Amino acid sequence: MSQTINIPLSGRGIERLIREAENRKNRLQERTAVFLDRVAQEGMERASVKFSQAVYDGTNDVSVTVEPRGNNVRAVVATGGATLFIEFGTGVTYPDDHPEAEELGMKRGEYGQGHGKQHSWGYYDDPGTNGVLKEKKNGGFVVITHGNPANMPMYETVKELQDRLTEIAKEVFS
Repeated sequence: MSQTINIPLSGRGIERLIREAENRKNRLQERTAVFLDRVAQEGMERASVKFSQAVYDGTNDVSVTVEPRGNNVRAVVATGGATLFIEFGTGVTYPDDHPEAEELGMKRGEYGQGHGKQHSWGYYDDPGTNGVLKEKKNGGFVVITHGNPANMPMYETVKELQDRLTEIAKEVFS
């Protein structure tokens, strides 16, 4: 991407060089903003799809957005009560296979008043995609769960975006 600028060694030539450098700086700043927006938008879209397709016992209330965080920073943010359960999983039935869970303090079976240490437990709410409704003697229903697998939507999105960065950069900066 290097380009040569030929200018005469004169006052006018130096002024032209300064203008050209300023133009290139402005273009670089504008393209950087476009690049960051593209990466963030793609991250939001990928993470949204992954969260919406997650295997989860309960109400999947996750919403994914992009937040500007200062100059030249964008954050893809997932919010909702189910976010951490979907990302890292719950209970002891499923494997603890999220590569960043331990370093982020997400330990299997440590949440939910000790229920996560059991192989199954019941709750009263939405069964989601994975819970099993069991009718009680009184005609009501309880959801039986074995916990949730670590769906890892954010972790997988980051990996996918890392693979796409060069391609997106070429599209934006070419």
